[in-house]
Amino acid sequence: MLEDLQEQEKLTLSDFINILLKYRYLISIIIVSIFILSLTLTYLEKPKYVAKTVLIFERVNTGSTFFPVTDPLGMVALLNNQTQILKSRTLMERVNRSLKEDTILLNRGYHKVTASRQNLSINKLQDTYIIEVSYKSTDKFLAAYITNKIASEYYRMNLDAMRVTVSQVRIFLEEQLKKMEDELNKSEILLRDYKKENKISNLESETKILIDQFSQFESEHKEILLNIDSYSKQKEYFLKELDQTQKNLIENFTSNRTALMENILSEISKLEIEKAYYISQGYSNQHPKIIQIDNKIGNLKNQLKEETDKSFKNKLVQKDPLKYSGDIIDKILELDNDIAFLEAKSEALRSLINVYNKKLETIPDQNIQLVRLERNAKVNEDIYLMLKRRYEEAKLQEVAEVGNVSIIDTAVVPSIPVSPKKGKNLILGLMLGIFFGITVAFVLFFLDESIRTTEEIEHYTGEQILGIINYISNGKLKDKKGTKNISENEVIDRIRKKLIINMEPHAPIAEAYRSIRTQIKYRSKDAEKLVFVFTSSIPGEGKSTTISNLGITIANLGKKVMLIDADMRKPVIHKIFNVKNGIGLAHYINGKASFKDILRNTEIENLDVITYGTKPINPSELLEDEKMNELLEECKKYYEYVLIDTPPVNVVTDPIVLANYADKLLWVVSPGKVKRKDLRHAKKLLIPVKRKILGIIVNSAKTEVSTYYSVYYKKYYGEGEL
Repeated sequence: MLEDLQEQEKLTLSDFINILLKYRYLISIIIVSIFILSLTLTYLEKPKYVAKTVLIFERVNTGSTFFPVTDPLGMVALLNNQTQILKSRTLMERVNRSLKEDTILLNRGYHKVTASRQNLSINKLQDTYIIEVSYKSTDKFLAAYITNKIASEYYRMNLDAMRVTVSQVRIFLEEQLKKMEDELNKSEILLRDYKKENKISNLESETKILIDQFSQFESEHKEILLNIDSYSKQKEYFLKELDQTQKNLIENFTSNRTALMENILSEISKLEIEKAYYISQGYSNQHPKIIQIDNKIGNLKNQLKEETDKSFKNKLVQKDPLKYSGDIIDKILELDNDIAFLEAKSEALRSLINVYNKKLETIPDQNIQLVRLERNAKVNEDIYLMLKRRYEEAKLQEVAEVGNVSIIDTAVVPSIPVSPKKGKNLILGLMLGIFFGITVAFVLFFLDESIRTTEEIEHYTGEQILGIINYISNGKLKDKKGTKNISENEVIDRIRKKLIINMEPHAPIAEAYRSIRTQIKYRSKDAEKLVFVFTSSIPGEGKSTTISNLGITIANLGKKVMLIDADMRKPVIHKIFNVKNGIGLAHYINGKASFKDILRNTEIENLDVITYGTKPINPSELLEDEKMNELLEECKKYYEYVLIDTPPVNVVTDPIVLANYADKLLWVVSPGKVKRKDLRHAKKLLIPVKRKILGIIVNSAKTEVSTYYSVYYKKYYGEGEL
């Protein structure tokens, strides 16, 4: 695999172009197919339209006159919450119920219209409080109508949610007002009856002043208790909106305040007591001392809020994040702090009321009951008037309550569809076709184990190429039949017709053999007689044809050449040169024939052959006999070149055995037939005789190399010239 990757990294621009040319028809088919598919899908797809409405959110008071609650988390949290609401199933159910009963749609002929969350898109505009709501549909009218319906239903849903808090307050005040009205009536009746029975009209002036002050403080105290009750009711309502985990989180926090928070509340209580004392001494609310105390209390309240946020948000929330309820939790925490503050103030007023109770004890006995009745009537009247005012305010606020969302732009019927985008789809289809076509081509290329180029041959064999015998269709061969399965005799007939003696003198193949002959000559020492072993990786690479043509080419120079057929499993040399087999190599090694007995002359001058003789049971063992070495030494006496034809090295070990007796080994490789794994295996097998490998002969190369050099051949010699 590593070798494959290394080989792939060496691809040049020319290699890429050749790959594209090789698979050009497949690439073209894929491009056309995907383009036609995209064209078909584009024109079959129904046009879709998108309508858009724009909403803006504002920070508004969501509380009441009793407990004004704002959004502590800010508009970011608010926008996140509202985005989730717009995408919610609850809102879509409201929209579909509204569409089902919509008379406008029925009058226009629309029946069973439903909206889907899948077609809904929500987009928050950055650095603004604006949200765009878009809806997609194949019907342009419905796209706009449903978009507006979603916006309107969301507006009503938002308004209902904003009014719930005020409604809770109004209901609570209404209940308290009825109770207080009964209490007031009872206290007034008791006071009237007591005066009538005891014939007392009014209290003394000093006692009257004392009663008024006492009533003021007691009314204020009851109002605080009422507000505490109101805050508690509000807190209960908000707690219902949380799940159990969030409720536990709040309860754990509120029941375990930090030491700093307890200190702040204690300090507020002391200041309220001090303030109550000054008021009991006749100080007005505008007195510098009272103003100073109020400022301190205000600062402490701010510190309490900051400590609450710091303690809860930075610790508890990080451990257990709460989704889409942060604003509710902050409201609960704010209410809890307000309750704690009011409880501290209530404690201060209670201590002041105790002081006045002691003063009332100094009143003569006959006026004590009257004082008590006057006080109760006065307190009940003050509380009743306060509740009456607050109740009317709550009613008005409930009616006038508005949501925190406004619809800026309503959706209009779109005129241009957003899809399909024909031009874009067609360009995309073409690009995808090109991409997949090229991808498939390169995948097939890299999955193909066949050797295609001379560079690959050198890479996988690790040897130099001596020459390339190109396959050229117009090389003036006399036989141009197809490549169907044919008999052995037909194969031999083809080999004969591919001998260079049957070609034009200047045929490219003939020139290729002459080039190889030159390489062999100049890689050998002058007057040196050498034995050459020819082998290949697998059968069918043209080894016998190559050795025969090379032998003829050398013989044409006037050199004496001996060609030995040592391929005893599939011998063909005697058939190629049309000589009788008879007594041959096997007989000589077995000592049954002499050197002269096995010689065969061919019709090629200076070229003799030794046929195989008989097929032995174990050719490898036979060839390892010392008689084989003796035969080669005998051949060197009479011949300048001894060429030995052997079986493929991946099939048997005969080439390795003979290479030990020979001087050089020539490796025949045929691109298109041999595969990378064949060359890798052959390379390992030839390691023992690697130093004897002279080089590679590339045979029947159907690559760009053959086309490249054939062009120069034609230019040099001319088409059809000798």
